[in-house]
Amino acid sequence: MPLVLAAALTAAGCSSAPETEVPTGIHLQGEFEIPAALAAPGAEESLRYLVWLPDGYGQRADEAWPLIVFLHGSGDEDYDSAWVMSYGLPAVLHLREEPDNFEFVVVSPQAMPGTAWWDGNQLDVIGAMVEEVIDTYLVDESRVYLTGLSMGGYGSWFMATRYPYSFAAMVSISGSGYRLRDLPPAETTCRLTELPIWAIHGANDSIADAGAITTVVELYQELCDDPIEWTLYPDEGHFGAYERAYRDPALYDWMLQHSR
Repeated sequence: MPLVLAAALTAAGCSSAPETEVPTGIHLQGEFEIPAALAAPGAEESLRYLVWLPDGYGQRADEAWPLIVFLHGSGDEDYDSAWVMSYGLPAVLHLREEPDNFEFVVVSPQAMPGTAWWDGNQLDVIGAMVEEVIDTYLVDESRVYLTGLSMGGYGSWFMATRYPYSFAAMVSISGSGYRLRDLPPAETTCRLTELPIWAIHGANDSIADAGAITTVVELYQELCDDPIEWTLYPDEGHFGAYERAYRDPALYDWMLQHSR
């Protein structure tokens, strides 16, 4: 049975100091109207996203919450929000299998149909959407974290390189680097040196080769003289790595060690 969104809420329907109780613990459907300056001819006029608000959100108008921006993997050809919610971090939240005391707002944008996160000006659209989410919800701007899996794992590197000062930390899972065995020049890649990075992969990954990802991590550390966290699960494949990582309290504890 396909997953069904439990509630719907546009960004315009919520304020940074909510006057009424806000639904928490479920995914809410949001839609970001793409500004004319970022609109691509013939493309979608809006960007869909899911928002998940933690238990206790909105009880105090002066309480700001850390934000996780999650980038999904490939395969959503129907622009289907239920598909985004069916795996990775959104699925963990939907099933209420998140660690105890999970106190993050989570926003999960949807890539335009048939595209990768780094195609066209999609990174800039996401950047503008994140700004709107920060302005709309009770978010601590110093604790905005970026993560993604598979295509979204690569996408998190592209996004962080585009906006290196917008995030407090980045976690890429089952896909790290720029989908290249060789990294871009240092002046591009090493924009990330002030951003804490944790790369997670499964040694048995048959989709994103673990050997290639290991090489990318090593090349980054050598090129930029910047050590990063690196975890290779010896007994996991492509899917198992992110199902395991997003249920691990250590991942979120690590995020919260960093602020901007």
